[in-house]
Amino acid sequence: MLPVCGDRGKQVKIEGGCFIRIPGFFKKELIPVPFPKPVVGNIRQVEFFKRNQEWFMSYSYNVLCSPSPIIDGAIGVDRNSVENVAVIANPLNGQVRKYGIDMAGLKKNFGRRRANLQRKGAKKALKKLKRKQSLRTKDINHKVSRSIVDYASEHRKAIVLEDLVNIRKGKARRYVEKSQWSFYRLQIFISYKAALRGIPVRFVDPRFTSKGCSKCEQINMPNGKRFSCSGCGHVDHRDANAAFNIAQRYIRHHGDWVSQTELHSANTVGHIGGPLNQRVVRPTQLESPGGAR
Repeated sequence: MLPVCGDRGKQVKIEGGCFIRIPGFFKKELIPVPFPKPVVGNIRQVEFFKRNQEWFMSYSYNVLCSPSPIIDGAIGVDRNSVENVAVIANPLNGQVRKYGIDMAGLKKNFGRRRANLQRKGAKKALKKLKRKQSLRTKDINHKVSRSIVDYASEHRKAIVLEDLVNIRKGKARRYVEKSQWSFYRLQIFISYKAALRGIPVRFVDPRFTSKGCSKCEQINMPNGKRFSCSGCGHVDHRDANAAFNIAQRYIRHHGDWVSQTELHSANTVGHIGGPLNQRVVRPTQLESPGGAR
């Protein structure tokens, strides 16, 4: 891989609105590139990489965030490494949606295939399979994050996530390692997609979101994916119960949080840019970073 920093337009230059020029590599030669969204400033970074004997280029650039819509509530997002990738809950209407496949099962499937290739000593096939698994995981996270942001935008809701900074410490580490899915990667995908749409993203303390009852707040120990409250008798799916808790915890702790400052705070993120992943983006996709062959 050959990375090139834009260096504020000194190393990577925009020509004619639809071409870029990299003097250090190609002197005056112009490379045609699609810009799905208008460029703000300069190209941030360009990378060249070779796949199947062909060279590709990916690039990232800044774009402006959309104005925030009038937000009238929040949805909670519970991220998982077993069963669905994410479960969202809307406390206003009680709606629950599940996104993504069972990543733990996906990992087991790829693990069996790797074991067979290792016994055969197929090193090239192993390398190809590893890359395929990585791309599949990224693709799922992109689709899940897009679905979550689409729902929030359609219903004019803020997105509330658990603050999982220390998720890989203590008991949670064993839970996360059941799959090769990154909590942080999905968070990043949700954050930049939401910022582009003007949707606020907020965080809450993750403690007891899975054990607390979303109806009466009493602490109970879930049985697998089944949650049953011994206090009020509420029965629910563990992930749905957690998603309701996440949304309600933010709303409850912030009182009348639908203020003008809060409504438009998504714009404080500023310009969204920089390489978020290493995949090639086709011209029809309206996201940054972009890519060209």
